[in-house]
Amino acid sequence: MSETTPALREELSLPSFDAPSEAPFSWLRDMAGTVRDRMLKHGAVVIHGLPVDDRDSLAEARGSLGIEPFTPTESFNHRSDRGDGILSPISWPQDRIICPFQESSFSREFPSVVLTACVTPPDGDGRTHLSDARRVADHLPAQLADRVRTGGWTMTRVFHEGFGISWPEAFSVTDRAALDDLFQTAGIDSAWLPDGTLHTVRHRPGVLRHPVTGEECWFNQIAFLNAGSLDPTERVIMANAFGEHLPMNTFFGDGSPLSEEDLAAVHHAYDAVRIGVPWRRGDLLIVDNILMAQGRSAFEGSPEFLIALGR
Repeated sequence: MSETTPALREELSLPSFDAPSEAPFSWLRDMAGTVRDRMLKHGAVVIHGLPVDDRDSLAEARGSLGIEPFTPTESFNHRSDRGDGILSPISWPQDRIICPFQESSFSREFPSVVLTACVTPPDGDGRTHLSDARRVADHLPAQLADRVRTGGWTMTRVFHEGFGISWPEAFSVTDRAALDDLFQTAGIDSAWLPDGTLHTVRHRPGVLRHPVTGEECWFNQIAFLNAGSLDPTERVIMANAFGEHLPMNTFFGDGSPLSEEDLAAVHHAYDAVRIGVPWRRGDLLIVDNILMAQGRSAFEGSPEFLIALGR
Protein backbone atom coordinates (compact mmCIF):
# COMPACT_ATOMS: atom_id res chain seq x y z
CA MET A 1 0.00 0.00 0.00
CA SER A 2 1.77 3.05 -1.29
CA GLU A 3 2.80 5.88 0.99
CA THR A 4 3.88 8.19 -1.84
CA THR A 5 1.74 11.28 -1.47
CA PRO A 6 1.87 14.76 -3.02
CA ALA A 7 2.98 17.00 -0.15
CA LEU A 8 0.89 19.97 -1.25
CA ARG A 9 -2.38 18.22 -0.38
CA GLU A 10 -1.21 17.75 3.22
CA GLU A 11 -1.28 21.53 3.65
CA LEU A 12 -4.99 21.81 2.92
CA SER A 13 -7.41 21.87 5.83
CA LEU A 14 -11.01 21.06 6.56
CA PRO A 15 -13.62 23.45 7.96
CA SER A 16 -13.38 23.37 11.73
CA PHE A 17 -15.12 24.84 14.77
CA ASP A 18 -14.12 25.30 18.41
CA ALA A 19 -16.75 24.10 20.85
CA PRO A 20 -17.40 26.31 23.89
CA SER A 21 -16.49 24.94 27.31
CA GLU A 22 -19.98 25.65 28.64
CA ALA A 23 -22.93 23.62 27.30
CA PRO A 24 -20.94 22.19 24.35
CA PHE A 25 -23.64 19.75 23.29
CA SER A 26 -26.34 22.43 23.26
CA TRP A 27 -24.02 24.48 21.07
CA LEU A 28 -23.49 21.46 18.84
CA ARG A 29 -27.25 21.00 18.50
CA ASP A 30 -27.59 24.61 17.37
CA MET A 31 -24.72 24.09 14.92
CA ALA A 32 -26.10 20.88 13.40
CA GLY A 33 -27.42 22.52 10.23
CA THR A 34 -24.18 24.42 9.64
CA VAL A 35 -22.11 21.29 10.23
CA ARG A 36 -24.24 19.33 7.76
CA ASP A 37 -23.95 22.02 5.08
CA ARG A 38 -20.18 22.25 5.46
CA MET A 39 -19.87 18.46 5.42
CA LEU A 40 -21.83 18.21 2.18
CA LYS A 41 -19.59 20.83 0.58
CA HIS A 42 -16.19 19.75 1.90
CA GLY A 43 -16.84 16.08 2.75
CA ALA A 44 -15.89 16.41 6.41
CA VAL A 45 -15.83 18.80 9.37
CA VAL A 46 -13.71 18.89 12.53
CA ILE A 47 -15.03 20.04 15.91
CA HIS A 48 -12.34 20.86 18.47
CA GLY A 49 -12.69 20.80 22.23
CA LEU A 50 -15.67 18.51 22.79
CA PRO A 51 -15.78 16.30 25.91
CA VAL A 52 -16.11 13.12 23.82
CA ASP A 53 -14.10 10.74 25.96
CA ASP A 54 -16.44 7.78 26.37
CA ARG A 55 -19.39 5.96 24.82
CA ASP A 56 -22.09 8.13 26.34
CA SER A 57 -20.53 11.45 25.38
CA LEU A 58 -20.01 10.38 21.76
CA ALA A 59 -23.60 9.11 21.64
CA GLU A 60 -24.72 12.52 22.96
CA ALA A 61 -22.71 14.30 20.27
CA ARG A 62 -24.25 12.04 17.63
CA GLY A 63 -27.74 12.82 18.91
CA SER A 64 -27.02 16.55 19.08
CA LEU A 65 -26.20 16.46 15.38
CA GLY A 66 -29.45 14.67 14.59
CA ILE A 67 -27.68 11.51 13.45
CA GLU A 68 -29.31 8.13 14.01
CA PRO A 69 -27.19 5.08 14.91
CA PHE A 70 -26.34 2.65 12.11
CA THR A 71 -25.64 -1.04 12.68
CA PRO A 72 -23.64 -2.80 9.92
CA THR A 73 -25.00 -6.07 8.55
CA GLU A 74 -21.48 -7.41 8.11
CA SER A 75 -18.20 -6.82 9.95
CA PHE A 76 -14.92 -6.59 8.08
CA ASN A 77 -12.71 -7.55 11.04
CA HIS A 78 -12.65 -7.49 14.81
CA ARG A 79 -13.67 -4.26 16.48
CA SER A 80 -14.97 -3.71 19.99
CA ASP A 81 -18.65 -2.90 20.46
CA ARG A 82 -18.91 -0.34 23.26
CA GLY A 83 -22.71 -0.36 23.16
CA ASP A 84 -25.27 2.20 21.97
CA GLY A 85 -23.84 2.04 18.44
CA ILE A 86 -20.33 3.07 19.52
CA LEU A 87 -17.41 1.01 18.21
CA SER A 88 -13.64 0.89 18.27
CA PRO A 89 -11.76 1.48 15.00
CA ILE A 90 -11.05 -1.59 12.88
CA SER A 91 -8.27 -3.77 14.27
CA TRP A 92 -5.07 -2.90 12.40
CA PRO A 93 -1.37 -2.84 13.33
CA GLN A 94 -0.40 0.64 14.49
CA ASP A 95 2.87 0.62 12.54
CA ARG A 96 1.06 0.17 9.20
CA ILE A 97 -0.94 2.64 7.18
CA ILE A 98 -4.61 2.04 6.40
CA CYS A 99 -5.46 2.72 2.78
CA PRO A 100 -8.50 4.97 2.35
CA PHE A 101 -11.86 3.19 2.35
CA GLN A 102 -15.52 3.93 2.96
CA GLU A 103 -17.25 2.06 5.78
CA SER A 104 -19.33 -0.93 4.60
CA SER A 105 -18.95 -0.03 0.92
CA PHE A 106 -19.02 -3.78 0.21
CA SER A 107 -22.61 -3.93 1.55
CA ARG A 108 -25.95 -2.84 0.14
CA GLU A 109 -26.57 -0.90 3.34
CA PHE A 110 -23.89 1.39 4.70
CA PRO A 111 -23.64 4.39 7.03
CA SER A 112 -24.00 7.82 5.48
CA VAL A 113 -21.84 9.49 8.13
CA VAL A 114 -18.93 8.39 10.32
CA LEU A 115 -18.00 10.17 13.55
CA THR A 116 -14.53 9.65 15.02
CA ALA A 117 -13.79 10.96 18.51
CA CYS A 118 -10.22 11.36 19.72
CA VAL A 119 -9.94 10.26 23.36
CA THR A 120 -6.13 10.05 23.33
CA PRO A 121 -4.18 11.38 20.32
CA PRO A 122 -1.26 9.46 18.82
CA ASP A 123 2.29 10.52 19.54
CA GLY A 124 4.22 12.28 16.83
CA ASP A 125 2.62 13.19 13.53
CA GLY A 126 0.06 10.40 13.20
CA ARG A 127 -2.87 11.54 11.06
CA THR A 128 -6.13 10.38 9.61
CA HIS A 129 -6.11 10.55 5.82
CA LEU A 130 -9.16 11.65 3.86
CA SER A 131 -9.53 11.24 0.10
CA ASP A 132 -12.27 13.08 -1.76
CA ALA A 133 -14.27 10.37 -3.55
CA ARG A 134 -15.65 12.96 -5.99
CA ARG A 135 -12.16 13.43 -7.42
CA VAL A 136 -10.62 9.95 -7.32
CA ALA A 137 -11.78 8.93 -10.83
CA ASP A 138 -10.23 12.10 -12.28
CA HIS A 139 -6.81 10.74 -11.33
CA LEU A 140 -7.33 7.26 -12.78
CA PRO A 141 -6.61 6.07 -16.31
CA ALA A 142 -9.86 6.67 -18.19
CA GLN A 143 -10.20 3.03 -19.24
CA LEU A 144 -9.83 1.80 -15.65
CA ALA A 145 -12.29 4.36 -14.27
CA ASP A 146 -14.86 3.55 -16.96
CA ARG A 147 -14.51 -0.18 -16.38
CA VAL A 148 -15.32 0.17 -12.68
CA ARG A 149 -17.98 2.80 -13.36
CA THR A 150 -19.89 0.58 -15.83
CA GLY A 151 -19.13 -2.92 -14.52
CA GLY A 152 -18.78 -2.41 -10.79
CA TRP A 153 -16.60 -4.71 -8.73
CA THR A 154 -16.74 -8.17 -7.16
CA MET A 155 -15.62 -9.25 -3.71
CA THR A 156 -15.05 -12.78 -2.48
CA ARG A 157 -14.80 -13.70 1.16
CA VAL A 158 -13.91 -17.12 2.59
CA PHE A 159 -14.27 -17.89 6.30
CA HIS A 160 -11.50 -20.37 7.14
CA GLU A 161 -11.76 -21.92 10.58
CA GLY A 162 -9.18 -20.55 12.96
CA PHE A 163 -8.23 -17.62 10.75
CA GLY A 164 -9.59 -14.13 11.22
CA ILE A 165 -13.20 -13.42 12.00
CA SER A 166 -15.74 -16.27 11.85
CA TRP A 167 -18.97 -16.04 9.86
CA PRO A 168 -21.16 -15.92 13.01
CA GLU A 169 -19.06 -12.97 14.19
CA ALA A 170 -19.09 -11.30 10.79
CA PHE A 171 -22.86 -11.53 10.26
CA SER A 172 -24.12 -11.66 13.88
CA VAL A 173 -26.15 -14.81 13.24
CA THR A 174 -25.65 -18.30 14.64
CA ASP A 175 -27.47 -20.69 12.30
CA ARG A 176 -27.45 -21.32 8.58
CA ALA A 177 -31.14 -20.58 8.06
CA ALA A 178 -30.72 -17.05 9.42
CA LEU A 179 -27.54 -16.71 7.39
CA ASP A 180 -29.34 -17.66 4.18
CA ASP A 181 -32.06 -15.09 4.89
CA LEU A 182 -29.44 -12.41 5.46
CA PHE A 183 -27.64 -13.33 2.23
CA GLN A 184 -30.85 -13.08 0.23
CA THR A 185 -31.54 -9.61 1.60
CA ALA A 186 -27.92 -8.49 1.25
CA GLY A 187 -27.47 -9.79 -2.30
CA ILE A 188 -24.65 -12.18 -1.41
CA ASP A 189 -24.12 -15.51 -3.19
CA SER A 190 -22.76 -18.29 -1.02
CA ALA A 191 -21.50 -21.85 -1.17
CA TRP A 192 -20.05 -24.32 1.30
CA LEU A 193 -16.72 -25.84 0.29
CA PRO A 194 -16.21 -29.61 0.78
CA ASP A 195 -14.46 -29.03 4.12
CA GLY A 196 -17.42 -26.97 5.42
CA THR A 197 -15.84 -23.57 4.81
CA LEU A 198 -18.21 -20.74 3.84
CA HIS A 199 -17.42 -19.02 0.53
CA THR A 200 -19.26 -15.79 -0.39
CA VAL A 201 -19.38 -13.62 -3.50
CA ARG A 202 -21.05 -10.27 -4.03
CA HIS A 203 -21.16 -7.79 -6.89
CA ARG A 204 -21.37 -4.10 -6.08
CA PRO A 205 -21.46 -0.83 -8.04
CA GLY A 206 -18.13 0.95 -8.30
CA VAL A 207 -19.50 4.49 -8.08
CA LEU A 208 -22.57 6.08 -6.49
CA ARG A 209 -24.47 9.31 -6.93
CA HIS A 210 -24.65 11.15 -3.63
CA PRO A 211 -28.32 11.18 -2.57
CA VAL A 212 -28.24 14.86 -1.61
CA THR A 213 -25.68 16.54 -3.85
CA GLY A 214 -26.05 14.27 -6.89
CA GLU A 215 -22.27 14.13 -7.32
CA GLU A 216 -20.65 10.98 -8.67
CA CYS A 217 -18.43 9.37 -6.03
CA TRP A 218 -15.92 6.55 -6.23
CA PHE A 219 -17.42 4.06 -3.75
CA ASN A 220 -15.74 0.68 -3.48
CA GLN A 221 -12.97 -1.28 -1.81
CA ILE A 222 -11.60 -2.85 -4.98
CA ALA A 223 -8.03 -1.91 -4.02
CA PHE A 224 -8.17 -1.92 -0.22
CA LEU A 225 -9.43 -5.52 -0.02
CA ASN A 226 -7.46 -6.89 -2.96
CA ALA A 227 -4.89 -9.60 -2.23
CA GLY A 228 -2.38 -7.62 -4.27
CA SER A 229 -2.43 -4.86 -1.66
CA LEU A 230 -1.10 -7.21 1.01
CA ASP A 231 2.50 -7.13 2.14
CA PRO A 232 4.31 -9.34 -0.43
CA THR A 233 5.57 -11.79 2.18
CA GLU A 234 2.12 -12.13 3.74
CA ARG A 235 0.60 -12.58 0.28
CA VAL A 236 2.85 -15.58 -0.37
CA ILE A 237 2.00 -17.09 3.02
CA MET A 238 -1.74 -16.66 2.39
CA ALA A 239 -1.51 -18.16 -1.09
CA ASN A 240 0.39 -21.15 0.24
CA ALA A 241 -2.11 -21.66 3.05
CA PHE A 242 -5.38 -21.11 1.18
CA GLY A 243 -4.64 -21.40 -2.54
CA GLU A 244 -7.37 -19.81 -4.64
CA HIS A 245 -9.68 -19.48 -1.63
CA LEU A 246 -8.06 -16.45 -0.04
CA PRO A 247 -9.91 -15.01 2.97
CA MET A 248 -10.60 -11.81 1.02
CA ASN A 249 -10.08 -10.72 -2.56
CA THR A 250 -11.57 -8.38 -5.15
CA PHE A 251 -12.02 -8.40 -8.92
CA PHE A 252 -13.54 -6.34 -11.67
CA GLY A 253 -17.28 -6.73 -12.04
CA ASP A 254 -16.90 -9.49 -14.63
CA GLY A 255 -14.63 -11.48 -12.30
CA SER A 256 -11.37 -10.55 -14.03
CA PRO A 257 -8.35 -9.94 -11.78
CA LEU A 258 -6.77 -6.54 -11.27
CA SER A 259 -3.20 -6.15 -12.46
CA GLU A 260 -0.44 -4.66 -10.33
CA GLU A 261 -0.70 -1.58 -12.54
CA ASP A 262 -4.44 -1.30 -11.85
CA LEU A 263 -3.89 -1.47 -8.08
CA ALA A 264 -1.05 1.04 -8.20
CA ALA A 265 -3.23 3.43 -10.21
CA VAL A 266 -6.07 3.27 -7.67
CA HIS A 267 -3.76 3.80 -4.70
CA HIS A 268 -2.10 6.71 -6.52
CA ALA A 269 -5.50 8.29 -7.21
CA TYR A 270 -6.42 8.17 -3.51
CA ASP A 271 -3.03 9.69 -2.67
CA ALA A 272 -3.45 12.45 -5.26
CA VAL A 273 -6.55 13.83 -3.49
CA ARG A 274 -5.52 13.02 0.06
CA ILE A 275 -5.40 15.46 2.94
CA GLY A 276 -4.01 14.80 6.40
CA VAL A 277 -6.01 15.49 9.56
CA PRO A 278 -3.88 15.85 12.73
CA TRP A 279 -5.41 14.90 16.06
CA ARG A 280 -5.69 16.43 19.49
CA ARG A 281 -7.70 15.35 22.50
CA GLY A 282 -11.39 16.25 22.24
CA ASP A 283 -11.51 16.38 18.45
CA LEU A 284 -14.58 15.07 16.67
CA LEU A 285 -14.20 14.32 12.96
CA ILE A 286 -17.52 14.14 11.11
CA VAL A 287 -17.23 12.57 7.65
CA ASP A 288 -19.74 11.98 4.88
CA ASN A 289 -19.11 8.29 4.14
CA ILE A 290 -19.95 8.63 0.43
CA LEU A 291 -18.03 11.83 -0.26
CA MET A 292 -14.87 10.88 1.62
CA ALA A 293 -12.75 7.74 2.01
CA GLN A 294 -10.81 7.45 5.28
CA GLY A 295 -7.46 5.88 6.09
CA ARG A 296 -4.57 6.78 8.34
CA SER A 297 -0.82 6.95 8.66
CA ALA A 298 1.14 4.73 10.99
CA PHE A 299 0.45 5.64 14.62
CA GLU A 300 2.82 5.84 17.56
CA GLY A 301 2.07 5.80 21.27
CA SER A 302 -1.23 4.57 22.71
CA PRO A 303 -3.93 6.45 20.79
CA GLU A 304 -7.58 5.82 21.58
CA PHE A 305 -10.50 6.58 19.30
CA LEU A 306 -14.22 5.89 19.34
CA ILE A 307 -16.34 5.47 16.22
CA ALA A 308 -20.04 6.12 15.67
CA LEU A 309 -21.65 5.03 12.40
CA GLY A 310 -24.83 6.86 11.56
CA ARG A 311 -27.53 7.84 9.12
